[in-house]
Amino acid sequence: MVSPFQTLQRRVSPFCYILLTMFGKKEEARVSNQEIRTLIGIGCLFDGNLTIPEGLTRIDGEIRGNISGKGGLILGERGSVRGDIDLERVVVYGRVQGNIKAQSLEIKAGGRVDGNVQVKELIIEKGAVYNGECKMEGGEAPTELQSSRVDMSPTGSPSS
Repeated sequence: MVSPFQTLQRRVSPFCYILLTMFGKKEEARVSNQEIRTLIGIGCLFDGNLTIPEGLTRIDGEIRGNISGKGGLILGERGSVRGDIDLERVVVYGRVQGNIKAQSLEIKAGGRVDGNVQVKELIIEKGAVYNGECKMEGGEAPTELQSSRVDMSPTGSPSS
C-alpha cells in the first residue's frame, strides 16, 4: 500500500520534496494530493496581491497583500501573511494578520490568525492562537431547541 506521503513524493518537484522531508513536515505533506505548484521560500518578501487559480501553494516567506483564487494554501511555520485570504482551503502553521474566507481552515499548533474568518469547516489545534470573529456557513440550524433540567441537588432527586 502506498502512503499519502509517498504519493506526494512522486508529485512534487525534488526541491519541494527535499524541503518537506528536511524539516520533518510529513504531516504537512498529507494536506492534499494536489501538486504543489508555487513555493515562496524563507527570506522571500512578496509585496502585492497574489492569485492562486488552482493547485497548492506553500508560503514560508512573507506576503504583504491579499491572496485569492480557487487553490489551496499551506502557510509554513516561518510564513506570514498581512492581508486577506480568500481560497478553497487554508492550513496555517505560521501567522496571518487579516481576514480569511475559505471552505476549510486549519490552524495548526504554533499557528496564529488575527482576523475574522468565514468558513464551512474550522479546525484549531491545541497550541494555536485565533483572535477574531468566526462565521460558519452550511449546516442547518435545529428547528426547535429543547430545554432540559439537570439535577444538581446532592440527593439526586429532581427539584421543582
